[in-house]
Amino acid sequence: KHVFGSSFGSLEEAAAAMSVWKPRCDKCDKEVEKVLQCGRCKNAFYCSRECQNSAWKNHKNICRKPGQEPSGDAILQLSSPKPAPATDTPAPASKAQVAAEKSSLFKKEVPTQITKEDLESDDAAESARQFRQELLRETQATNAKMVAAMQDSHGDPAKFLPEVQALKEDYEKLLFERLTAQSRSESPAAEDGDPFLVAVKLGRELMREVIMAILQRGVSRSAAVDQIDLANNHFNAGILQQKATSETALEEEDLDGFEPAVTKVKEKGFVTVEGLLDDEIATVIHKECIARFWDQRHNGAMRPAIGAADGSFECWVPYPPRKGASPEFEHALRILFGLPHEMARHGYPRQLKVPSMAHLACFPATDGRERLHLDHDVGKTGESNGGRELTITLFLTPRLTPEDNGAFRAYVDDNDCPSDLSLARAGEDPAAGGADATERFKDVLPEAGRCLIFRARDLWHEVLPARTMYFALTLFVQRAD
Repeated sequence: KHVFGSSFGSLEEAAAAMSVWKPRCDKCDKEVEKVLQCGRCKNAFYCSRECQNSAWKNHKNICRKPGQEPSGDAILQLSSPKPAPATDTPAPASKAQVAAEKSSLFKKEVPTQITKEDLESDDAAESARQFRQELLRETQATNAKMVAAMQDSHGDPAKFLPEVQALKEDYEKLLFERLTAQSRSESPAAEDGDPFLVAVKLGRELMREVIMAILQRGVSRSAAVDQIDLANNHFNAGILQQKATSETALEEEDLDGFEPAVTKVKEKGFVTVEGLLDDEIATVIHKECIARFWDQRHNGAMRPAIGAADGSFECWVPYPPRKGASPEFEHALRILFGLPHEMARHGYPRQLKVPSMAHLACFPATDGRERLHLDHDVGKTGESNGGRELTITLFLTPRLTPEDNGAFRAYVDDNDCPSDLSLARAGEDPAAGGADATERFKDVLPEAGRCLIFRARDLWHEVLPARTMYFALTLFVQRAD
């Protein structure tokens, strides 16, 4: 009639009480159906491995068999409750008796053992997690310093780029030192290769994680521009916000006669539009690109391009542009960012969205080129690596001649439609197929004001080396559906 010192009127009441009673976790005090019981001392009970691991640092100091010293080899086993036999009269119980009585409630079933090696493995995982959290805090602090430098300069790249570049170098050095201090087995970034490059790669991952979290929380437009600038121009994180085409629409008088170009893209997937910039405007833009981007590449204004590019340089430019941009450069951006809305307005069949930044490429003389590729590639599995629908490229450098070359080579059929290029998919050079190979491509010279618009999923293309440095602005337009 007495169970744990409580009196009941019948054995049925006692049985009912036992069916309600549940053991509690010694760590979090939560009631559980099944618990982990320390197989050595029988005096500790937990609801989960997490609670056991959390309590182990303290429990191991007292865990022992009767008459033995504490040991780090304690084993846990999964048990389920078993009612203790009822006694007729309650009696004061010592701590040892209470522990024994509590232990008698557990019937051993199919034990799941956690060995010392398991505990050490869990400790290593927890140590790695804590180490990564420390690095994330360092990353957040660096991010805050970089954004402060941008804001203190009122968004003028000429003022903030050197400081941001110095902060980036200090950050990468810090990561390298922290990773070096951490044993290779415990390091979350342990891998083969140059240790400093490992630190740089980890820095990109951590900064991307921090910037994504900041953007998801919601920030002002100017703060978002700063964060996306850091992501793309300093950490190659590939973060671009998207907006409706109507937000960057041109005025009606800005562009006339664009409908035939849209029709050609719909029907053939590729079109060339002429005369979007005159030579006078292009001359100003070209000189500005040299002064603001090319000459400042050592401060992070441009970096060596990645992907299909060889020898060229790149950066990402927001619209509206940063402080210091000329009216001519802003005009070129306004035209470029307005074209997706013109595509939508004149019946392009897919809904489009506009990225927050355009890609600025510099092709140095003799060195800059792009290998054969698709802007929206589809691998052997048939799955695409991005959501690009249209590529819109506007050339900025005036007075280029056919002898300067630097041609954009588009692989098209006799009807100027994109070719399938099974040879290119197989990794072969489609231009090496003899006399008829010239029928499969069309060369477009990068003359100032000339604009290429094509379906990113369909047009195989490459960029040939030029004898003269030139610049091009590109907008990678995404599908909105």
